[in-house]
Amino acid sequence: MIQQWLLAGCDERIALRPETDANQYHLNPMKYEGLLMRGSCTCGTLTPAGHETAKHFERDYRVEDDAQWMRTQTKRMQQLFGGRNDEFHVYYGPSGSDMMYWPLLMQSMLYPGRRITNIVSCPEELGSGSILAAEGKYYANQNQFGAAVPKGGMVTEALDVDVQFLPAREESGHISDRKQAIRDIIAARPGQPIVGNLVFGSKSGIKDDLDIIDEFREGVMWVVDMCQFRTHRGLVHELISKGVMLMVTGSKFYQAPPFCGALLVPKFWTERLVSCPAEHLAPYGSLFASADAPPDLPQLRTLWPDYANVGLRLRWEIALDEMEAYLAYPQEDTDALIRRWNRVVVGRLALSDRFGMMPDIELTNDSIISFTVSAGGRELDYDDLKKLFDQLVLSTHAGFNGFNRVFMGQPVRYGSRSFIRLALGSYSIRKMMGPAGFDPFNDLHLVNLIESIAVQLFEQS
Repeated sequence: MIQQWLLAGCDERIALRPETDANQYHLNPMKYEGLLMRGSCTCGTLTPAGHETAKHFERDYRVEDDAQWMRTQTKRMQQLFGGRNDEFHVYYGPSGSDMMYWPLLMQSMLYPGRRITNIVSCPEELGSGSILAAEGKYYANQNQFGAAVPKGGMVTEALDVDVQFLPAREESGHISDRKQAIRDIIAARPGQPIVGNLVFGSKSGIKDDLDIIDEFREGVMWVVDMCQFRTHRGLVHELISKGVMLMVTGSKFYQAPPFCGALLVPKFWTERLVSCPAEHLAPYGSLFASADAPPDLPQLRTLWPDYANVGLRLRWEIALDEMEAYLAYPQEDTDALIRRWNRVVVGRLALSDRFGMMPDIELTNDSIISFTVSAGGRELDYDDLKKLFDQLVLSTHAGFNGFNRVFMGQPVRYGSRSFIRLALGSYSIRKMMGPAGFDPFNDLHLVNLIESIAVQLFEQS
């Protein structure tokens, strides 16, 4: 039953392929034993702790109690990340991609029939699903109810969305300064409803300069993509206090199985929406269930299907248990361990001419390390890195302590170049905080393995 629930209530990315018994990321969420997880995207597995949570959920969950489970999970999230228990409301959805829709829906309720400008930072590091959702289009072929939807088609013509994508990096690999571009877009659209989607922790750990929010406290609905959730609680509280919405997931840093999304919405935004019309959003019932909207918005909840998404409840239960366990450690201790891991791995990468650190890595999150790979006298491109990635994650390997399989961040394009990533998640950090202590052996062996596979694939004839 656990596997059945883990694979339910999302789009086709979650499905296992019969020929491989794995999803499109080459993983089965139940097959975590022997797996060294160093991935930074939403394609994880259970952990031993997550499996225990799943067993308890399987024993205790009843579909008729789904609403109570959701209320309890919402309260837990508010207690973990809010200054006061009622500081924000939680809007749900099957994945982080679904969170891109919510601000558009809100602006369309506040300004019916008006064109909405949607500023989207770092699109190439958000994933193709989020890009389509930002345009108001279906991002997948299947919805959370298991029904087919037309990927790439508009969910409804009632929304007129003008998307302004701002690239994450220059061709050189340096992180772009997007602040002036944002100012120019806002200045060119006086009086137009605007959504400003910033990023704090992209696939490679990029952090937008959030000071831009203070320049435009009025007239812009600010949303910060924290889907990696590699951030401190203090920043979450600070941004919510400024009226900023936060996109979060439990399946990246916090290592729950994919997918589980939520939008933390400052209470005053919901209060503004209470009396707004919503009939034009009925087509979004092909994506959202009634329970995904907060109880304060009955005009949405009555439009959309009454559906208990058991898979989403299970995945959030796993994520919340992991969040509570990780956040019980002093922040300074976990930060220190992450920095130590980062320095050891970066130091090993620096020993080889085959690796190149991405520019501005010091401006990104310490728990993600992004680097290029060279072999055969050239820097490997996206297709090369995909071949290296597949060889690495689809094989078993000797030489690790306690593991025989590995997973890492998939290749990311920027301009005509590409890089790969190693990332540390909360459960892995908790194990390093345990009695055995910090031991970088497996990470150093993983770097050696990446180098040897690159040589094997691209230097040996």
